[in-house]
Amino acid sequence: MTAAFRWIIARHLARERLRTLLTLAGVALGVGVFVSVRLASTSALASFTDTVDAVAGRANLELSGGSEGIDERAFPLARGTAGVIAAAPIVQIDALARPGGPASRRASDDPDAMRARVSYPDQVLVLGVDVFSEAAFERFRLWGDADSATAGAGPAALEFLNDPRAAAITRALATRHGLAPGDSLTVLSSGLPVVLIVRRVIESQALQQAYGGNVVIVDLAAAQQHFNRLGRLDRIDLVVDPARRDAVAAELTRRLPAGVTVETPRGRSRQVENMVRAFQLNLTALSFIALFVASFLILNTVSMSVTRRRREIGIVRALGMTRADVAALFVSEGVFFGVIGGAIGLVLGTLLARTTLGAVSQTLNDLYLVYHAQTLRPDVASYVIAYVLGVLVSLAAALVPALEAAATPPASTVRQGAFTPPSHRGFGRWTLLGAMLLGAAALVAVWTVSTHRPWGGFVSAALVLAAGSALAPGFTLAIESAVAPLARRLGGIEAALATGFLRASVARTSVVVAALMVSVGMWVALSIMVGSFRRTVDTWIQQSVRGDLYVEPAGHRLNLSSTVLSASLVDSLRRTPAIAAVDTYRGSRITYGGRPAFVAGIDFEVQRRFGRLSFTRGDPRELLARARSRDEVIASESFAHHHRVAPGDSIALAGADGRVRRLRVAGVFYDYSSDAGIVMMDRGLYARMWSDRTESLALYLAPGADADAVRARLVLLAGPDLLLSITPNRALRTRVLEVFDQTFRITYALQAIAILVAVLGVFGTLTALVLQRRREIGILRATGALRSQVMKMVLVESGLLGLIGALLGAIAGVLLALVLVHVINTQYFGWTIRMAIDPWVFVSAVFAMAAAAMLAGIGPARLAAGRLAAEAVRAE
Repeated sequence: MTAAFRWIIARHLARERLRTLLTLAGVALGVGVFVSVRLASTSALASFTDTVDAVAGRANLELSGGSEGIDERAFPLARGTAGVIAAAPIVQIDALARPGGPASRRASDDPDAMRARVSYPDQVLVLGVDVFSEAAFERFRLWGDADSATAGAGPAALEFLNDPRAAAITRALATRHGLAPGDSLTVLSSGLPVVLIVRRVIESQALQQAYGGNVVIVDLAAAQQHFNRLGRLDRIDLVVDPARRDAVAAELTRRLPAGVTVETPRGRSRQVENMVRAFQLNLTALSFIALFVASFLILNTVSMSVTRRRREIGIVRALGMTRADVAALFVSEGVFFGVIGGAIGLVLGTLLARTTLGAVSQTLNDLYLVYHAQTLRPDVASYVIAYVLGVLVSLAAALVPALEAAATPPASTVRQGAFTPPSHRGFGRWTLLGAMLLGAAALVAVWTVSTHRPWGGFVSAALVLAAGSALAPGFTLAIESAVAPLARRLGGIEAALATGFLRASVARTSVVVAALMVSVGMWVALSIMVGSFRRTVDTWIQQSVRGDLYVEPAGHRLNLSSTVLSASLVDSLRRTPAIAAVDTYRGSRITYGGRPAFVAGIDFEVQRRFGRLSFTRGDPRELLARARSRDEVIASESFAHHHRVAPGDSIALAGADGRVRRLRVAGVFYDYSSDAGIVMMDRGLYARMWSDRTESLALYLAPGADADAVRARLVLLAGPDLLLSITPNRALRTRVLEVFDQTFRITYALQAIAILVAVLGVFGTLTALVLQRRREIGILRATGALRSQVMKMVLVESGLLGLIGALLGAIAGVLLALVLVHVINTQYFGWTIRMAIDPWVFVSAVFAMAAAAMLAGIGPARLAAGRLAAEAVRAE
């Protein structure tokens, strides 16, 4: 530490502890928010990757077949392929679990079978394995001895095979529920509780981390029998010679049916990462806002340092310090805030991440069926990136005032004293720059839409924020001129002095206005976007979700592939007089164009008569009738966007038998259930390509029918062994909107932190301005100004700061909302959102920010009216 830094910078930082702590807090919050979002996102995906790695073991290739799985007859073909060293068939089921016997078998009224979730508190991964094929993969130590990884199937394995209810569980799951060999564990998938008996405890360390430690191993044949997978496999794991892996993959692709995918285990992780990339990117971009706002706090702090130390700068310049040395001195102040604040932010971010993880992983589970992660994984890369960003942002923010300090003429500062009269020159150039940046934002937005480059939307949004920042000085002067007469009439001499001080210090206060603008702009933009999206989704639900009752087995959503409702149950419902129509649903996950997607079969005739699917163009009834008669399909808007599909185009789909069919797209419909996209076809065509099984139902009741009576009839038809979720239309709509609200809850939390950072800036700036104006305040007190009048003056100034920042933020927020709704959302997710602006958003934002700014001004106001004024008068 140089002597100049100690005397000019460090001494003042120590003396002005409150301002220093506020700036450090702003940087720490900015870095902390970024760290928390990064850690939460990486932890959620790391949990999935750990599960893939642990379950794969030594497998370096795997065969999969989408939701419907693979015909088990493919296994001997794969095992017999040249270059395959070992092969293992796998059935993989996501299920709910609870210790002990089965819970209540009554039907549930909740769309997510909450009663079942209460009874079955854990989500588990059930793996059906062939113990004779497992030795080469070294992943399960089922028998509790050190040699089990390489040993063949001995007596213990045969005992395991002879009991169809035998299960092995991880040590983590056993410890969590106090389970020991001989205890029972009930798993629920597709509405059928299956009681398993714990025979072994798995000691594999890898599996203690996989799926949160909730892994259950059963025999392959038992899994096929219990979970509706007879004749089907979910995956075939392979160990092949690494040097021949590509050649073996090509040979397997040639020999096996077209519907079987050959990939590495890590390929599944990459698919999930690609699927959730847009969600992660949006969160990361939002987390930058707090760091961006913190940069204004640093800029203002260093600017105030330069302003208040002009005399010292002039003295050291006169004594021989170069301009570069002066610039480096004040840049070092910004770096100090970045280094110390960034370090605090890393700790704070780790603590915040424990809360953020729950929100992020819950959203991933709701939207993408990625298992809810519970363990936070420290990530060195996230810490390094966040810390470096914090330091770089702090350095960049300090650069402008540091250059200003370097340009200070030594003679004039020594002669004129500590302060230089403010100048408004150059504000016109800033206004022109702001207008140019707005024009650039518009051009980038148009380019993004026309070229389908999603990242351009974030560039456009950043340009809007930069434009608002450049416009802040001119906007502050304009609003001050407009409200000054009214303030004088309503607030008296105190308000007149406040507006005068605001105009005189606009070069400093406009930095705070810019910070407030960013926070309020994001607040308004997100409120408009989320409100518009919610209204659009609500309208879509009311138009498209027309069934009176929706029926699915409890646990259906966890594992679509194993869900089956018996044909006899469906036929009995069709014959029920109170039911006018039954629409069946069956879906499969597929990979199309390298992206995950869904294909589903519904009854187009029932949908044509009773449903209300909304299409981008064309008459729904005509489109559905034509699609049914001609074996055509309809595609969701997001699918059409991602794959550049339009009505009249054809797409190639491979069915369960591997045969590829080219199907014409009859129309594109609005759908907001998944951004992955979905292709729908009539159930008859789906049955020919995949299967004729039903996984869920929509019931349309006859006029005057009693929904409770129909529900009772359904429970009776299902029998005592099937746990169903029977959801009325209104409850389903409510649940969809609850999931929607949950998805955006974290965005509001991040925005609240950005607003807090901006309010810290108001507090710090007003405190510094009060200290800078101590002479004027002392004179006011000496000439008769009351403490209450001085406090009122500062509070009016703080309120005006909040008002101006909020007004500029409201304007920027509308522009940002246009970018979010029509550029970023469309390019990343492919959804059409009908933009709707609620005036209350602006009222609440302006009022809340003005009130927050006034609250932040209480401390500086008390400082101005108290000891500070008395000291100034004594010095005078």
